Amino acid sequence: MWASVPEGRPAKGWAELDENGWGALIGWAAGPENLRRGPLQDDSAGTVAVTRTDKDGNVVEWVEAFTAEDRQIVEEEANAYLAEAGAEQRPLGFRWFVRLPAQFLSWDEFSAAVTRSVYARAPQAVHPSEIAPVMKQAIQRLYAGQEEKHPRLNVDPN
Repeated sequence: MWASVPEGRPAKGWAELDENGWGALIGWAAGPENLRRGPLQDDSAGTVAVTRTDKDGNVVEWVEAFTAEDRQIVEEEANAYLAEAGAEQRPLGFRWFVRLPAQFLSWDEFSAAVTRSVYARAPQAVHPSEIAPVMKQAIQRLYAGQEEKHPRLNVDPN
């Protein structure tokens, strides 16, 4: 599936997937017709926040440079999540972009709607293999415009 995703940075109406398992699974569920890929940018200017709790229970936070090892961990973790979902793993070394369904203006809106839809249909789902088929159906409905950006609440105004 991933090998058939066209290369090239997309234009308006597209968003970069989060660099984690959930973002990767959204990409998988959206399918190659809704994805684009581009080469990874140089991570050398990136940083990573580090948090540690010392022996006295004090939380210590600092920022470090994002390393090649960090990149490897990010990509391995996303692929591990895909594998647990029963989905094909992504090739390494790419940035991944998804075409936003027409009713969404941003990745945050789309990702939140996917999450709401998945857990509305499968509130007890925990393992990626339980989430994947539900997510695929939810995303298909979002692309078909069958679900609203913000679902109506059935609330009695009185």
